Amino acid sequence: MSGTMWAVTGVGSVAPETGAEDGDWFDHRVRLGPRGYKYLPAAAQYLLAAAREALADGGRTDAVPADRRGAAFALNGGFAELFDTMDRRIALEGGAAGLSPATAPYFAVSLLGSRLTSELGLKAFALTSASPRVAALEAVEAGGRALAAGRCDTLLAGAAEHRLPKSPAGDGEQGAVALTLEPRAAAEARGARVRGTVAARSLFVPPGRELPAGLIPGAVRRLLSDLDTEVEVHHVSDGSPFGSAVAAAVDRAAGATGRVTPAGAGCLAAAQALAGLFTGPPGTRLLTTATREGHAALALVRTGPDPYRNPETSHTSQKRGTH
Repeated sequence: MSGTMWAVTGVGSVAPETGAEDGDWFDHRVRLGPRGYKYLPAAAQYLLAAAREALADGGRTDAVPADRRGAAFALNGGFAELFDTMDRRIALEGGAAGLSPATAPYFAVSLLGSRLTSELGLKAFALTSASPRVAALEAVEAGGRALAAGRCDTLLAGAAEHRLPKSPAGDGEQGAVALTLEPRAAAEARGARVRGTVAARSLFVPPGRELPAGLIPGAVRRLLSDLDTEVEVHHVSDGSPFGSAVAAAVDRAAGATGRVTPAGAGCLAAAQALAGLFTGPPGTRLLTTATREGHAALALVRTGPDPYRNPETSHTSQKRGTH
């Protein structure tokens, strides 16, 4: 069985437009409010703005008590510039006393969503994944497990990144994505519009080891085995041998040739690809991402009232195989 698919009732995304000047594309005073957000780290500002968009899109975290609202976030290098500034001040400007009291509370990536969880009253739990490039899909997976275990009744999942300071990985990504998830029955009971459903799985193979022959086919089967449908496959790839091997194994197992888009320096590209699946045409789609470090993640997304029974919605797909 594919396991529990969680209803996505709200989608929010914040990103610079093509050609936007660095630093000019996001005005926290306009997006968040005139007071109280100036010293919030940029990645946290983006995440809060994306979360507000997801709520405006139909997500209702306030439909359940505060202690039943969970949060799962993702970040790779989004705090790097802030951490570099902190390290420089400690090393060169008189130790920890030189740290700004406004930004010092954000000394760890786990604090990415602290302002957001406070504003929205997300009190069941909050966790942050930082695995290279796959963290956004890991956040969806971990949040889904928490929903299944009864730790929360609604979940806000989000990913954010900010530019990297003088890094060989490039300038980095900028922006954020947020999704609101809940059991489909609960969403339908309150009359919510369901944009689609999602389930995710993550894997890890230690660097230097061969990809086990049955690992990827097994993961794909667990997501797809109860579906007799056409599936579109989309890979977000870093171009590494491991990433290419995972993509090829997924294609064979799903019986489809996936299209490939390049991964960014962080986890935002996969998050943006996931969000895009909920705002595009109806269908059943499998999103994958894998990295040279040995991390891999897959997310199954279904959109439309009954996407896997409408042959016109998956005209670019191939029939799922039985590998």
